[in-house]
Amino acid sequence: LAWQVYRRQRRVAKKIDRSRIFAVVPARGGSKGVKGKNIKDFCGKPLMAWAIDNAKQSKYITRVFVSTDSEEYRQIALKHGAEAPFLRPKEISHDTATDYQCFDHFIRWMQQNDTAPSLIVQLRATAPCCTVETIDSCIELFLQHEEENYDSLRTVTPINHEAFNQYKLDPREPHHLCPLISETHHKDDPDHRILEPQSVARQILPQLYWHNAYVDICRPETILYQKCCMGRRCLAFHMAEDDTVDIDTPEQWAEAEKRKLQQLGKSAGR
Repeated sequence: LAWQVYRRQRRVAKKIDRSRIFAVVPARGGSKGVKGKNIKDFCGKPLMAWAIDNAKQSKYITRVFVSTDSEEYRQIALKHGAEAPFLRPKEISHDTATDYQCFDHFIRWMQQNDTAPSLIVQLRATAPCCTVETIDSCIELFLQHEEENYDSLRTVTPINHEAFNQYKLDPREPHHLCPLISETHHKDDPDHRILEPQSVARQILPQLYWHNAYVDICRPETILYQKCCMGRRCLAFHMAEDDTVDIDTPEQWAEAEKRKLQQLGKSAGR
């Protein structure tokens, strides 16, 4: 019944309450990759503090939350100016827990105990080189398209066409190759179907994009009624490939710190 009501309401885009644009920084304490990664020192601050600071400086974000299962992380979040009114339940804080579970819990907790968000801006601790200018530009773009029934926004960068030549194995026939992308269209003609993109010249294939996970925005209704974060209509915010800095290896971490120090130097010189 709730889904049917939501579908009827979608005919008219729901107005976003500018006073309830909330940022959420998910920060699990039990990462098995780099232990304590979310609070590891990065340019003089715990890693997740950079996301908190960006959200606090935003022109549009009105409240900043950290969703964590760790009391230690919670105290660090509070110290750096975020709200952390709960500890995320352990059953949705394991290695395979999803963003959807995190935000479903956050929205429902806020509905029962506080004020529900009108728009959620997800900022990952693992993107410390993201800038407040990028965050505000993402929010501005989503608000500009407010009446077009977009469920979410994601930052993306262009990638090459290798995905057209990637496959998975059929779980029921382990020798059977299945293309990840079995059909597409000509880059200059959306009505020109290409039924086997693996076998055509790459020059006629459409551009592909990588979700770099710098900024995600979603309407709470996407979480509650579509049971996902992206929804059926996702707005693209384009970033340059060079704008994305990963921190998965010691070398990448060092390079990211160098990039962040450059950003801070430019900001100080303004």
